[in-house]
Amino acid sequence: MSEQERVTIGRRNNVSPVWEEANARLLRLHSGLMSEAEHQELAKWREDSAHELEFRQAELFWNALDGLGGQVSRPITTVLTGQVRPAAKAASYDPSRTRFGSWRRFSLAAAAMVLTVVLVSVLWSAVDFWLSDYRTYTGEQTSVALADGSTVYLNTQSALSVDLSASRRALVLKRGEALFEVAHDPSRPFDVSVNGVVVRAVGTTFNIDAHGKMTAVSVIEGAVRLVDQGAQYDIPAGYRLAYESGSRPGAIEPISPPKVTAWRQHEFLFDDMPLDKIVAQLNRYRSGAIVVMDSKLRSQRLTGSIALDNPEHSLKMLQQVLPFHVRQVTPYLTLISS
Repeated sequence: MSEQERVTIGRRNNVSPVWEEANARLLRLHSGLMSEAEHQELAKWREDSAHELEFRQAELFWNALDGLGGQVSRPITTVLTGQVRPAAKAASYDPSRTRFGSWRRFSLAAAAMVLTVVLVSVLWSAVDFWLSDYRTYTGEQTSVALADGSTVYLNTQSALSVDLSASRRALVLKRGEALFEVAHDPSRPFDVSVNGVVVRAVGTTFNIDAHGKMTAVSVIEGAVRLVDQGAQYDIPAGYRLAYESGSRPGAIEPISPPKVTAWRQHEFLFDDMPLDKIVAQLNRYRSGAIVVMDSKLRSQRLTGSIALDNPEHSLKMLQQVLPFHVRQVTPYLTLISS
């Protein structure tokens, strides 16, 4: 592998949509499930030079990962020197060296396993994103008109799959945020699976915000039922229920529907909110990250609204209200300090 290839493989922290799609297509190719039509589509997709470059880098990436796994299963001398030494004689047995070698072998194996798990987790998330029926990228919003007459509005960095049939309406919000305006149809409940629970509605309007392990279900009109491992929670209009994956939902809380749905107008409304949470919202709509360095500054509370379609301008507006220093370290990292 050339040095240039190594450098390119190392630059996967800034994941591009083309890189994600290249990995999804590569994994589909090697799954053995790709149809002839998909093979033809892949060949046409790779005619684009940018697509071909990312596809080749994805191949190099997985080959390198496979090579790492192979090294873990070889003797430690292979990893360190590239060749296997003859076995030592019993008379030259050194317990301290054996312990060191065992620990070194264990450390390399553990590091490789952790790296593999992390990379596969990240890439599987990317594949899952690309296999979704509808998706949005950073800063994007879109609306989806479903065949049953319902409409789904997707916020930034969101992914949704839809399965409509004569007997059921089943959707999966894989990540992000969505506002659902559900067409009334008692014979076909409208189910949205998200982070291990099912949100069920017949004809209503509700918002689901799912980021990381936290999920919040807010009802704008009508009512919904949250089903979690047999337990049921009814949420009326004007209230929300939040939960963490693997934990039971908390108490039902009142909401302000205009604040919950303000993102549809590219706005974020906040009332007595700490600066770090406001900045966290801005980070959802821009590439890279804004990091608040000072704990005292992070806890400063503000009330107002900011525009989500222009995060840099919104950051300047916050700076006018609450003076702080902004330092752009790289195009993808901005630091805020007192």
